[in-house]
Amino acid sequence: MGQKPRISFILGILNAERTLAECLDSILQQKTKIPYEIIVVDGGSTDTTLSIIRKYQKKVPSIRLYHNPARLSEGKGMSKDMGVQKAKGEIVIFIDHDNILLESTWLTSLLAPFTDQTIMASQSLLASHKEDSLFLTYVNEIGVEDPFAIPYSLVAQVQLNPSRFRRENAWYTYVVSAYFPLFGGANGCAFRKEVFDRIGGYTRDVDIFASMGEQAMRVAIVPQAHVHHKTSASFLSYLYKKGVYFNRFISQDYTHKKFNWIPDSLRGKVWFASYVFLNLTFLWPISWSFFRFIRNPRLFWLLHPGYLFIITLEYCFLSLLKFPNLLRYSLFSRRK
Repeated sequence: MGQKPRISFILGILNAERTLAECLDSILQQKTKIPYEIIVVDGGSTDTTLSIIRKYQKKVPSIRLYHNPARLSEGKGMSKDMGVQKAKGEIVIFIDHDNILLESTWLTSLLAPFTDQTIMASQSLLASHKEDSLFLTYVNEIGVEDPFAIPYSLVAQVQLNPSRFRRENAWYTYVVSAYFPLFGGANGCAFRKEVFDRIGGYTRDVDIFASMGEQAMRVAIVPQAHVHHKTSASFLSYLYKKGVYFNRFISQDYTHKKFNWIPDSLRGKVWFASYVFLNLTFLWPISWSFFRFIRNPRLFWLLHPGYLFIITLEYCFLSLLKFPNLLRYSLFSRRK
């Protein structure tokens, strides 16, 4: 591609051999004349990830590889932030290595809302495959990897409650709230690069949307563009991954996170405590999943009460181990 790239795909990866080739193939199979580049920032992979990338680089010069000695994908100065700084495109698209673009027109559909100059980001949705396990079907159909995050996730809310959102042309729109922002950013989200200039650079997906909420930025959600999230191969490996992430959050990351999982207002704190309590009772999750099953009789809905209970219990256990940090996060600290 001799033209200056208008689009920059950014992949922050570590030990991605399981799905990386499939992810790259789905990008390269896009039917588009728009010039693009693929920026891969590796955090020190010890599997065959680097050899996979070099194999693709021989065929596709637009793939650029960088190395992040700090290993982490999200955070200031980490892999995704490095990718934004290296990007030459006017639009940057975050893709995780376990994201597979399902349509050959995915890129064209995702970029369509940017004809409206007030749209600052464009988010794709998730979709399952017929051959998926029940767990993978569940993850893709609820629209978010973590069932605890359903009330916070823009993709989950659009997939589960589309009537909440305004439909414009062929997509939905959402003005990011400063009080309770729904987050997007992962699993195939495109941003005008100027967003990062306006909010002070890339940090984390959830924090980007918190910062966008402070400026009431508009986001499009495109139902014609789908990603298949091939997350952890098993529920046990998923629990381990979530445990590692949450332990890092409650041990140290909470001090500089902008996105508020526990809202600052008293009303928000009461809502959060009620939400955790109801997740652990089984009563509300069973009612919710039964209602969904009646409307759409597929078995994955019946997994919801168990998955939500287990992940909530894991987060509660890890929070109790760091109880002083939990108090500081929920009662005393204002995220900046």
